[in-house]
Amino acid sequence: MQKVKITIVLLFAFLSSQAQEPADALRYSYITPLGSARTQAIGGAGVSLGGDFSSTFINPAGLGQFKTNEFVFTPGFFMNRNKYGYNDSTFKGNRSALNTGNIGFIFSAPNRWRSSNNRNTTIALALTQTANFNSNFSYRGLNNVSSYSEKWVEEIIAAGITNVNSIGASFPNGASQAYETYLVDTATENGQLVLKTNADTRLMPLYQTFNYKTRGGMYEGAFAVAWNNREKILYGFTIGLPFINYRRTTTVTERDLSGNTDNNFDNFSFTENLSTTGGGVNAKLGVIFKPVEYFRIGVTFHTPSLLMLTDRSDATLTANIENYSKKVNNDPSKPTTYTYSTSDYIDGDYTYEYMLTTPWRAAVSLAYVFREISDVTKQKAFITADLELVNYKANSFKSTTTNATPGEEQYFEDLNASIDALYKMAFNARIGGELKFKTIMVRAGFNYMGSPYQKSQLPQGAKVSRMIPSVGLGYRDKGYFLDLTYSHLIGNDFHVPYILTGNNYPFANNKYSNGQIVATVGFKF
Repeated sequence: MQKVKITIVLLFAFLSSQAQEPADALRYSYITPLGSARTQAIGGAGVSLGGDFSSTFINPAGLGQFKTNEFVFTPGFFMNRNKYGYNDSTFKGNRSALNTGNIGFIFSAPNRWRSSNNRNTTIALALTQTANFNSNFSYRGLNNVSSYSEKWVEEIIAAGITNVNSIGASFPNGASQAYETYLVDTATENGQLVLKTNADTRLMPLYQTFNYKTRGGMYEGAFAVAWNNREKILYGFTIGLPFINYRRTTTVTERDLSGNTDNNFDNFSFTENLSTTGGGVNAKLGVIFKPVEYFRIGVTFHTPSLLMLTDRSDATLTANIENYSKKVNNDPSKPTTYTYSTSDYIDGDYTYEYMLTTPWRAAVSLAYVFREISDVTKQKAFITADLELVNYKANSFKSTTTNATPGEEQYFEDLNASIDALYKMAFNARIGGELKFKTIMVRAGFNYMGSPYQKSQLPQGAKVSRMIPSVGLGYRDKGYFLDLTYSHLIGNDFHVPYILTGNNYPFANNKYSNGQIVATVGFKF
């Protein structure tokens, strides 16, 4: 097994040093949809079942099951628990937060013309949260192979900068501060002028600490329409308007463990703030076929989301390079510690706009309803299962400018080539059921999400998986309903704090266990 084989050196080619990377695309596509408490209780399996507010975002054809108007609101409480393994050490992180869930209205009207095959038309106006980014995590450990600062050296070299005085203008975040603080500098080795880092693991072991705080979420507003053809064929479509609010604060520190106070490096601390905001559009199409009253077949297709995003970032680096500045400048008055920020090079934050296209999704589903007759109050139970295909290779970035420079175009071509090499198509499977006791219902489900990574591209020892068991209760009587669900996400993933062109960059295994309590309140009108 080899570490991730992606053309990293080419991703540093564009001088503006954009922050986009394959992991950014995955953040907005490898998500666990939220939805109503009823849908989450049955593992999210709702493609063929219908009759739930979440059909707006799963399979709009399911809205054709409605015969009355409804208002639905779904708050939730999210409990994030992470356990990171880094260099034989284990570190825990956690973050709990409220979910906005989904909220909206369903309007269903019967067809006035008895001769028409269309029994009713249903319209939904909805808002849902599709991803929760709230998390705190950190890990640390000894590294005698590479330094975080080496990535800044590679950025400068790959950009082909020959005049080091232009580094500050070309890299407002990271590499500029590293050069100005003397953490990265030029040197003569074997008669040649080279760029190097003073945090050199060939001379000293380094103790690294990585801290991350992420906030925000991904949301989607939607307008959906569905039709019911003689209770045999239901079909519909949804126009979705996704929007993103993502914020991350990264703090990286390294310090020399050699005990040598005159080897040109003692420590550095780097803090970067990144925010990503924007929105876009997508569509969802679906059909449910009922050959007999108790059996349903559902098919749905979700188009890619076309997102217009803006990154805003700033960074601050403080480096203690001991006596290095005094020696190279032959000036004993020079300080040992320097601090530089993005504001020293540009006014305000560094801002970059771009486009992201997320993967398409397609799903097929079966549902069996026990004792389904015209009086739905006498239905006793159902079981349903979905099989979904997601093409993670279809993630792609693009410039928003019509006159992009050759370097910018090459940057996105190489970035998309890296996505093709790293990701693959994956299958998701969901199954769930409900047992009804007059006004009380009990539910259970299971959701399995396939890995988006090419197996051959995973770092040695890394695992990627997601499973979500869930249970729930429901109450329905006299036009009011209340659903309560607990779901528990169990998974494995890995986190790469920095990437270098060779195989000498680290990664941390992440084992997470996230609980979620969701309640849906609704009434018919």
